[in-house]
Amino acid sequence: MSQIREIKDASNIVEVIGERIKLDVGGINFKACCPFHSEKTPSFFVNPSIQRYRCFGCGANGDVLDFLQNFEGVTFYEALKTLADRSGITLKEFQRTREDEEREKLLEILNLAKEYYHFLLTKHEVGQIGRDYLQDRDVSGESIKIFQLGFATNAWDSLLKYLHHKKKYPLELIEKTGLIIKGRSGGYYDRFRERLMFPLKNHRGQVVGFSGRLLSKSPKEAKYINSPETLLYHKSKMLYGYSELFREIKKKEQVVVVEGEFDMISSAQAHVNHVVAIKGSALTTEQVNLLSRVAKTIILSLDADEAGIKATERAIAIVKEKGIDLKVIDLKHLDFLAKEDQVKDPDELAREKPKAWRQAVESAVSVYEFLMNHALDIYDSLSADGKRQIINYLAPILETIDHAVEKEFYLQKLSVALNVKESLLKEDIAKFGQVKTGLGVKEESSVESDKKTFKSYQERNEEYLLFLLFSFPVAILQEKARALENFSFASPGFNQLIKQLLAFKGNFDLSRFALTLAEDLKKSLMDALLSPEYEQKLEKETLEKEWQASLLKVKKESLRAEIAKINEEITKLDSSLQRTEAEEQKLDELLSLIVSKQTEIKKLS
Repeated sequence: MSQIREIKDASNIVEVIGERIKLDVGGINFKACCPFHSEKTPSFFVNPSIQRYRCFGCGANGDVLDFLQNFEGVTFYEALKTLADRSGITLKEFQRTREDEEREKLLEILNLAKEYYHFLLTKHEVGQIGRDYLQDRDVSGESIKIFQLGFATNAWDSLLKYLHHKKKYPLELIEKTGLIIKGRSGGYYDRFRERLMFPLKNHRGQVVGFSGRLLSKSPKEAKYINSPETLLYHKSKMLYGYSELFREIKKKEQVVVVEGEFDMISSAQAHVNHVVAIKGSALTTEQVNLLSRVAKTIILSLDADEAGIKATERAIAIVKEKGIDLKVIDLKHLDFLAKEDQVKDPDELAREKPKAWRQAVESAVSVYEFLMNHALDIYDSLSADGKRQIINYLAPILETIDHAVEKEFYLQKLSVALNVKESLLKEDIAKFGQVKTGLGVKEESSVESDKKTFKSYQERNEEYLLFLLFSFPVAILQEKARALENFSFASPGFNQLIKQLLAFKGNFDLSRFALTLAEDLKKSLMDALLSPEYEQKLEKETLEKEWQASLLKVKKESLRAEIAKINEEITKLDSSLQRTEAEEQKLDELLSLIVSKQTEIKKLS
C-alpha cells in the first residue's frame, strides 16, 4: 500500500470536512451549503462509506485530499502533510516539488521571526517599551500569549543577524518573506524596527506576514507598516484573529469584522470572541468567502469615515452573493449611550465599557438601516435639496433588496423620516435606483459551471440503473448485479465496477467495497449513489418495477447505439464504387447483424 493510500484510509472525510464547515445528517450522507459556490439550499453531500464529497450545484467533487486543496488553497503536498500529521503518520515517500520546499522554508523563517519577536517582548529587557505600551492599552498577558505579540528593536539588523548568522538561512530566502529589504548598496536591513509586532496568520494558523505598530513618535515613518505581498502573504485574504478564534466564530455562526488589531484584541478581551480584523476598511470577496464557510451573519464595525462608509456599501454586493446576513454596529447611534459617552472605535468602547460593547454587538442594525441613518446625518432631511440628495444616495442601495416585504419596510421608514408620501418615494426609488452602481453586481462563482461533466442520455440512464442496483438490500445486491455481468456500458468504469462487485467476497458492505476501488471508480459510484434527483424519482414506483423498466431502457438504448455504429460501417462500404468480394461479404454480415439487433430490441419491448 502506498503511503498516500495509507494516509487517506486513516483520514475520515466527514471529520475533516466537519471541522471546517457545519455538516448536517441527511440519511446515510451528510450535507451542507457548498463552500465552493453561493447557495441557500444545501446541495453539498459527503458520503462516509465511499469517503468522497460531491456538490450537485457546481459539480465540485473529490476525496479528502481534493477537499483540503480546494478549501484551504494549499498544494497537494501540504494537504497530504496535514492529513499525515493529523493521523500521526510520518510522511516518508512523497517527493516534494521545489515550490513545496520553498514554501516550507519560508514558513519556518516566519515562525522563527514570530518566536524571536515574542521573546524580545515578553522576556528581554529591550521589550520593556513594548510591555509598557501594551499595559497602557489594557492588553492582558493572556492576549499577548494567545496572539503571540512581539517587539522589534530599533537596530537595523537585529532580526537579520538572528535568521542569517545564527539560523543560517540564505539572505535571498529571508528577503522573500518580506522581513528584510535589500538596500541600494546591495546590503540588507530589517523591515520592522522599534515596533510592536502582530503576527499575521492564514486561516490554517501559519504565520505568513507581520504588521508593525510604530512606538516612537517619529514623523517620518508610518504608524503601521505591513509585510509586502509575497508567495505566502496576500492582504486581500488576511483576517487577523481568524485562526485563533475560529471555534468561537463557528460556534456562534456569526462574526464581527473590525478594522484594526487592537479593535480585535480589545473585543476578545471584552468576551466578544467571534471577531476578526481586516487590513484597512475594504472587505474583500476572498475574506467573505472564508467567513461564509462558518458564519451566517457578518457584523461590520468599520470606521465611520468616508472610506468605511464606501467599504460598507461595497460589502452589500459581496455578501449578498453568499446568501448571508449583513449587519452593522452603528457607533454613532447607540441609544443606550449618552452623548458624552460616544466613542470613536470598537477598541475604545470594548476597553472602557466592555458591557456596552457586547450590547452594541447584540443591537447591530441591518446594513440598509445603517446607510439610511448615515444619509440622514449628512444631508438636510427638511430641505427639498437635502431630500433629493438622500434619495439619490439611497435609491441604488434600496433597489438591491430582493424581498418585497423587506424593501417595503425600509421605504416606510424613509417615508416617515423625509415626511413624503410613500407612493412618491417608491416612484423616485424605482427611477433613480437604476443608476449604475457597483451594488448588486453578481460575483463570479469560485467554481465555474464548466466543472460539471456533460453526460449523454445513455450515460444518465446507466447512472440511474447503478443507483437502483445499490438501492437493493445487500443480501440480493450481487444477485441483481448478475443481470449486468455481460453488458457493455457506455459510462467509463461501470463495467469494472460490476466486475469488482461480483468478485467481492463475504457479506457486502459499501465501506469495505469502496476500499477495493480506484479513485475514478469511487467517483463514478458516488455520482450514481448521491443524487437527490434519483431519490425523488424512485419514490414514484416500487424499486423492483423501476429496476426492470430502467434495465430494459438501458439495454435497448445500448442496442440502438450498436446499430448506429454498424450503419456507419455500412455507409463507408457503400461509398466504394467498386467493392471487393471480401467487402461484399462484410456488408452482408453487417446487414444480418442489424437484423439480429433489431430482433433483440423487439424481444425486449
